[in-house]
Amino acid sequence: MITVSVQLTSINAERLAEVLPQKIQFNINLALPSNPPYHQDSKFIIPFTFTLSSMPPVVQIILKGNAIVISDNKEELEKLEKDLKKKNVPPMIVQAVFTAMISESIIISRSLGTPPPIPGLPPMPGQQGRDNKKSQDFSPGTVI
Repeated sequence: MITVSVQLTSINAERLAEVLPQKIQFNINLALPSNPPYHQDSKFIIPFTFTLSSMPPVVQIILKGNAIVISDNKEELEKLEKDLKKKNVPPMIVQAVFTAMISESIIISRSLGTPPPIPGLPPMPGQQGRDNKKSQDFSPGTVI
C-alpha cells in the first residue's frame, strides 16, 4: 500500500493590488516533479512547485515542497520509479498534492485579504425565485 504525504519547503505569497476588482480569474499551475525525484530508504521524494496567480494581477502564491511516497512493497516503488522516468505521475499523487496545495492557498489568500481561489457556486435549487421577490425592510425591533 502506498502512502502519500505532502511537505512544504517554501511559501511565497504576495497581494499585488489594494483595491479588489469585481471579477478575478485564477491561473493555477502544478509542476510535478519540478526537479528530479529521488529515493530514500522506503520513501520516494518527488519535488513540486504550485503556482497560483490572478488576472487582473491581485495575488500571487508560489508553494514549493515534496510529495513523499512511502511503501513497504519494493515492487510498488520500482513501478513508481519507472513511471516517473517516463514523466508519468500516478493520478493519486497528483490529486494528493493538488488538493493539499489548493487548501493551503485558500488559507493564505484569506490571510492576504483576497478572494479564495475556488470557483463560484451555482445558485441552490429553489433560491432562483427568491431574487424576484420584493425584499423586506427590517427594523431594529424585528424578530427573525
